[in-house]
Amino acid sequence: MYSISLAIEDQLEYEKLADWITEEFKNHCTLVNEGSNHLEIHIAVIEVRKWHDWVKIHRFRKRNKECIIVPLLDPTLLYTSPLALEFKLRYLLVKSVKKHLFLRTLKRAIRELENVSTRFLEKEEFYNQVHSEHIVDRNTLPFQEAFLRRLMSGDVQTEEELIQSRFFLPGEAIPNVVCFLQGFVRGPVKREQDGWHPPKMIQEVFRNRFQGYQLSFLSYRKHLLMLIQVPSEYISLKNWKEGENRILDAIQVLEKDYGIYLYIGVGSLYREPLMLHRSYQEASKARRTSPYERLSLRYFEEISKDLQLQKCTDYIARYCNEDLSIKRVAGQINLSVPYFSKIFKQETGRNFVEYVTFVRMQRAVWLLRHTNHTIEWIAEELGFNTPNYFSGTFKKYVGLSPRDYRATEEIIFV
Repeated sequence: MYSISLAIEDQLEYEKLADWITEEFKNHCTLVNEGSNHLEIHIAVIEVRKWHDWVKIHRFRKRNKECIIVPLLDPTLLYTSPLALEFKLRYLLVKSVKKHLFLRTLKRAIRELENVSTRFLEKEEFYNQVHSEHIVDRNTLPFQEAFLRRLMSGDVQTEEELIQSRFFLPGEAIPNVVCFLQGFVRGPVKREQDGWHPPKMIQEVFRNRFQGYQLSFLSYRKHLLMLIQVPSEYISLKNWKEGENRILDAIQVLEKDYGIYLYIGVGSLYREPLMLHRSYQEASKARRTSPYERLSLRYFEEISKDLQLQKCTDYIARYCNEDLSIKRVAGQINLSVPYFSKIFKQETGRNFVEYVTFVRMQRAVWLLRHTNHTIEWIAEELGFNTPNYFSGTFKKYVGLSPRDYRATEEIIFV
């Protein structure tokens, strides 16, 4: 006789499923309450109505290691279904589940209980033994990543969710600043021959540099987020010189030893975790903005907040392939050339010509990566008199000639 537990909040849903079970399995299954500690639960159907219900499944699984768990997922939470795979749950149902599908799933689970293979158990035992050696319980890693992704998208909106999620975040692990990483690899053929992967190498180098500090990574297709917990005595990552130097050292090592060129945008520091998604947005913007000091590391706090100046920089970005004069741009906000030139340098860290050139180099990088246009055509399109002058300027800003850059491999992180 097998025992089945239904953890269903909706009373009508519970009664419907209970009737199906009683009708189909009355001779060899019995319904039990999860709170019946003296009884072993063989199959548990657990409803997932909110993200935190996965936490309940995690806790239940730790208490009932031999139990077969069947999540019953609300359709609005389908995006969380990968957690079932991470937990190695072999079944997943979505509300409102059809009777035949529900019963078929339970029958398969019962057959599994009746025919548990020794080989499977040995594999499970080996898996648990290997991963128990890790400092962080691997069963919590999906929660950490799912929680941080929701934090980045602004979906975490209550203090209650933060408190609940700390169960899966060791110590004071919620970061307070976001770094937005993109880059490319020089010599992709050699990289393939050597057999290492840029995303993994990048994370390894940064983790080595930040030993003893809280560091998390989230991979997206064309960018990687590095989430850092800056010590409480600092107001920004830029202000934390030790942390900044660790980042610069990692950038240098990756370029020198592996031919990985990284470009990083850094958002503002937020002590309130619910606001951390803003740091992500700011880091992305900083990555695309002309650097105040260095190309490889740019801070959102260095971007001018002056609305009039932002109007000018937007204008430059829109018409960078035209013959832009400082008089033409200053005229957009009705300022004299001398005054505009002065405040532009103060706010951007670059004179007007340098800034326009950088914007054109950004456009050149995109054209080289995403089109088959010749270098000569790109040089002419961006207003350079000769391809040689364009190539020399490009190398000064990017560190490689246009031809060498085109031969690099853009880093895809997932």
